[in-house]
Amino acid sequence: MNIEKIRQKYIKDGYTRANATAKVCQDIILSEIYKSPYFKNVTIKGGVVMHSISHDKRRATRDIDLDFIRYSLEDESILKFINKLNDNDDGITILIDGDIESLNHQDYNGKRVNVIIKDNYNNEMSSKLDIGVHKDFDLKQEEYCFELYQLGETATLFINSTKADFYRKIEVFIKIWDIIYTL
Repeated sequence: MNIEKIRQKYIKDGYTRANATAKVCQDIILSEIYKSPYFKNVTIKGGVVMHSISHDKRRATRDIDLDFIRYSLEDESILKFINKLNDNDDGITILIDGDIESLNHQDYNGKRVNVIIKDNYNNEMSSKLDIGVHKDFDLKQEEYCFELYQLGETATLFINSTKADFYRKIEVFIKIWDIIYTL
């Protein structure tokens, strides 16, 4: 698999270079998760899902948001997870770039993992994974088929329901509005 050729196809489809790079990384990560034994332990969320549903090239997200389901967020577990993504014989290697960072936002505790995706042609691209832990087991997960058309593949993975994701986005805007309004 030549990731530079895939990026050029996305650019030809109308993506900016930065968005094409992000899309290649996302497609590869989704594909590798789907092929891994952890495909039932991950839910994809945020911009990757919204972009897949909308197909809006201008709204391509740069990072990948996911939650582990019944899987530890400890650094050792993340290392094991990334290593398993490399078990496929497809010429792709995913490496962790730097330290795993802790993320502590208002309502979110997770980890950020900077990754480098390499192919057998000495091409490499970087991306970020923001990983949390899925704690709300009342929130129903949906299976969603991601079309990875430049890879010639699909990847069926869990996502939060689109209604729940939309609600979370609106909730953030309401909080921001409240802060601005009270100033």
